[in-house]
Amino acid sequence: MTLVNLVQQSYLIADSVIVGRYVGVSGLAAVGGAQPVYYLVSSVFLGLLNGFTIRIATLTGREEDGTRQAVILALAAFVLIWSVLCIALIALGADAMLTAIGIPEATAAGSIVYLHTLGIGLLPIFCQGALTAVFRGMGRPRLIMPVLAGSSVLNIALAWLLVGACGLGVRGAALGTVGASALSSFAGAALAMHHYAIHRYRASWASCVTQMKGSLRLGYPMGIQFVFLALGNFVLTSLVAPFGAVALAAISIAARLETVTSRVFLDLSGAVTVLVAQRRGAGEVTEIRRAVRLSLLCSIWATFAVMSIVIALHADIGALFTRSTAVAAILDRYIVITYPFFPLFTLMAVAHGFLNGLGRTTVPLLCTIVSYVVARVPSAALLSRHWGIDGVIWAVDIGWFVGATFTAWVVALQLRERRLYEWTKGAAA
Repeated sequence: MTLVNLVQQSYLIADSVIVGRYVGVSGLAAVGGAQPVYYLVSSVFLGLLNGFTIRIATLTGREEDGTRQAVILALAAFVLIWSVLCIALIALGADAMLTAIGIPEATAAGSIVYLHTLGIGLLPIFCQGALTAVFRGMGRPRLIMPVLAGSSVLNIALAWLLVGACGLGVRGAALGTVGASALSSFAGAALAMHHYAIHRYRASWASCVTQMKGSLRLGYPMGIQFVFLALGNFVLTSLVAPFGAVALAAISIAARLETVTSRVFLDLSGAVTVLVAQRRGAGEVTEIRRAVRLSLLCSIWATFAVMSIVIALHADIGALFTRSTAVAAILDRYIVITYPFFPLFTLMAVAHGFLNGLGRTTVPLLCTIVSYVVARVPSAALLSRHWGIDGVIWAVDIGWFVGATFTAWVVALQLRERRLYEWTKGAAA
């Protein structure tokens, strides 16, 4: 699943390379300016979606098929409702949000085009995420791997065609994402109908409402966690914006690079969540402890591999995305300053998967608040006054250090036999 998701996320890199090469710094800056708004609607959805994944995984462990059907139908209704709300938010509020964070007018014009184009395809984008959650919760994520990989390849091809060949600029990049997501959603739905006959699922309206509320109760701490992250992104973008389009372009590339390199560990975190939730449902304490320790060991090796590759290639990465030496210089400093501390991020990601699987979804929320809101954002505001854009970059390391320290302390408490027994006993009851 991780390998396919790396292929899937590779479109972020390819998309930035295509925009940087064919549109230039202005295009990269427009995409960077739009990211806080798009991150708000998409990441909060993914946070809430984790509640449904945990619920499906727990019911799979208990072999309660009837209730699981109600959860999946409730998920379908939630996707529709959330899509409508987000489309309205982008259509009516994107301009005001960009103005509030200080995106320059010339850059904001491109950001609005990018966001409005993505807005028309939010439903298939969210459907793709929901279908992945269903397969993951069922314990068979490999079934949807080819669909996700195909979506990424198609996205890259459409971006090149629409941006490079047709000259549609950032609108073409957004249309590539929308088109690929729509086709992959149809393919994923067909796959789910074939393997699980989801088109035959039935449940009462009252049961669906009950399961939606229960799943959202599990997911809302993660949703709130992403709200804090999104608000932090708004603040951080407002700190970067005064340094101009060059800084916005560089940070946009850095954010996408970080998204791709962190994919392995977020997938590992998701796998730990599902495994722990299933074992918790079955009351298997020993298996939970073994899985967490093994996943932490795997993450350590993978972290040093990723970190070493990125640092070794830091001088060449900037040139891949843009011809602007100023943008490449900022990106180079971002890699050199942050990636030596990347293990701190991966520790948090995997540990949060363990806590989410136990149903302790409020704990990652607290970790995020401590790491991002209490440490990183204020540090960026303070350091940027003295060190400029480098101060914003150094704040990343500060946030990771504080969050990892807090997370390690919490996980050490939860791994105690007595704590695990209490949580698994409650789930299996």
